[in-house]
Amino acid sequence: MPFEILDDPIIKEVKIVNSQKFNDNRGFFEEVYRKKILKDLNIQNNFSQVNLSFSKKNVFRGFHFQLNPAPQGKLITVISGKIIDYGIDLRKNSKSFKSHVEYEITNGKMIYIPEGFAHGFLALEDSYVLYLTTNEFNQSLDSGIRYDDKELNISLPENIIISEKDKKLKYLNELALDF
Repeated sequence: MPFEILDDPIIKEVKIVNSQKFNDNRGFFEEVYRKKILKDLNIQNNFSQVNLSFSKKNVFRGFHFQLNPAPQGKLITVISGKIIDYGIDLRKNSKSFKSHVEYEITNGKMIYIPEGFAHGFLALEDSYVLYLTTNEFNQSLDSGIRYDDKELNISLPENIIISEKDKKLKYLNELALDF
């Protein structure tokens, strides 16, 4: 089987995916996405958009999410480089509401962050990150949480590089969540 799925011990809906690589003297081949296998492994997906970003070392992107009626679940992988990926549960009725997960992701690993979660990542080195989303981006539903929100209890390095947009995001207690 080309994928091995591991449930996060804290938030079972978050999945860590190890993909199988086929290496030879030319390089490697790796399946990044196969709908039926992921569905059989309990990653319910209907991806509608694919994004690619490049981030220099120490860039932090996040914590982003999209509001109802079109929240985005994300399947994230690293094409080149290394990141720490974060998912924050924003589902008010969830036992893990406001809890987060963080995983180091490199080529050959993926993480599935479901709808109703904020997402972000820190580039530990120059990194190309590819992610599939369950809904297309909608500017009017775009939202996020400040990277330095104390309520999240997430420790980021002091030397991170952050966009002006992300510096202006609201704190979690200022947001009206409807997940």
